[in-house]
Formats: sequence, structure tokens, C-alpha cells
Amino acid sequence: MKQILCPKCGKDFVRRTLRKGTLERVLSVFYVYPFRCQLCAHRFTRMEPGKRYNESTIDMRQYERVDARFPVTFVGDKISGTGTVSRLSLSGCELESPLKLMEGMMFSLRLQPPGISPSINVETAIVRSVRPPVAGLEFLRSNPAEQFRLTQFVAELFIDRRKVH
Repeated sequence: MKQILCPKCGKDFVRRTLRKGTLERVLSVFYVYPFRCQLCAHRFTRMEPGKRYNESTIDMRQYERVDARFPVTFVGDKISGTGTVSRLSLSGCELESPLKLMEGMMFSLRLQPPGISPSINVETAIVRSVRPPVAGLEFLRSNPAEQFRLTQFVAELFIDRRKVH
């Protein structure tokens, strides 16, 4: 099968994503499916003649999480503390913490990956799921410079992972 390249950045870190709306459902009858670049976040459609995707096998996340382990500091109205990021994507992470985090909590994050200084700041993140001691976070807001730094770091993780496999 031919690799799918992102039409915006030209990279092949692309993932099939869920269809949105009636038009994308109709297009899928003609083998046109939505994809999202894991590096530049561009969402696009592409024809895949003869290929059928089962919607139930597609992860609900827009972005794939990559294994990573580094410290994080979080500060919120009701709770503040430290923890460890165990998986990371452009739009969220898994946070391991001994503190009791609950769905809906919001806070700012300071991601401290190795070799990156200063820390990468996420202005607002929300807890979407909790399986103690791990919480699934969604990044809601970051300034463009910090989002760029996060994108660069996630790209490095994807490239490093590909070298291992």
C-alpha cells in the first residue's frame, strides 16, 4: 500500500480519523476518507480506491499518543502538583500523579521534556478520563509559540519511534 503523505507538510505521519457530517459519510461511499497529520494537525480527505474502513476500529482521538516519560507541573484552582507524562500527542497526554484528579478539573501545565528548556507551557488542559494513578488530559489552549514547540517535540518522538521499529 502506498504511504499517505500530508498535503500541507509532506510528512507521512498521517492517521485515519473519524468522519464528520453528511458530506464525509457520502464521500466514503466513493472511497474518500478523512485523515489527520500527526505533526502539523492538517485535516484532509483522500481517495483510497477499494479500501473500506470500519468506523468501530478507529480510535476516537484525532491524534495518536506516543510513549514518553518526563516530569510535569500542574496548577489549578482546586489542585496543584507534579507528576509524570507517560504518553503525549499534539492535543493531550496521559498524566501519572499520586494526587486524586477528577474529570472536568482544569489547570495549566509545564511540560519538562529532557533537553527542552524552558519548559513547554500549556495554558489550559482539562481532565477527560481518570484511571488512577493515570489521568487523560486534553490540551485546550496554548499560545502559538508554545504549540509550535510542542509540535516540534512530538515530531521528534514520532521520528525516534520509527527508527526503533
